[in-house]
Amino acid sequence: MSAPANRVAPWEDVVLRAIAIWKLSHAILFSAAGFGLLQLRHHNVVEVLNHYVIIPYHLNPEDRLVDWLLAQAEKVSPHMLVLAGWAAFFYAALFFAEGIGLYLRKHWAEYLVVIVTGSLLPLEIYELWIKVAWWKWAAVIGNLLILGYLIHRILLDRRTKAQADQGKAESTEAPAVARAKPVANEVP
Repeated sequence: MSAPANRVAPWEDVVLRAIAIWKLSHAILFSAAGFGLLQLRHHNVVEVLNHYVIIPYHLNPEDRLVDWLLAQAEKVSPHMLVLAGWAAFFYAALFFAEGIGLYLRKHWAEYLVVIVTGSLLPLEIYELWIKVAWWKWAAVIGNLLILGYLIHRILLDRRTKAQADQGKAESTEAPAVARAKPVANEVP
């Protein structure tokens, strides 16, 4: 019995691993945000912003943007911080599943990334439509490239599997057809 064929070429393995590492970095970022938000629920958000952002970076509290940020921070309740923290943990778990699955070259992870990235892409495009920024363009283009590559992988895997199944079917049918067919040169 021969060894199973490798599902991806070496250069494709590098691309899958790079996407996996990208997803795992998102997972770490969302985990840190979740822990930070849960720790912040015991503190006054306005005081934390003043102590760790506005004063150290010498921002003017009279500035319109800083004033708006402080006004929004006053509206944040501990319950909202807990909900945001758990939402961050949910996304972290999703990114961990995608990253680990892709790193281990699991086929289900490719489908998961396509579904999740494809479902969030309209929101990213909407955000880009509201206000254009270079980092939003980079995120949308990067996600489109990841989506296109993984869709290509899925379609290629389907085509390869269909050809392998067809080859198996032909190899099992060939001996039966050869036996049923009489040979013309046989003398009785």
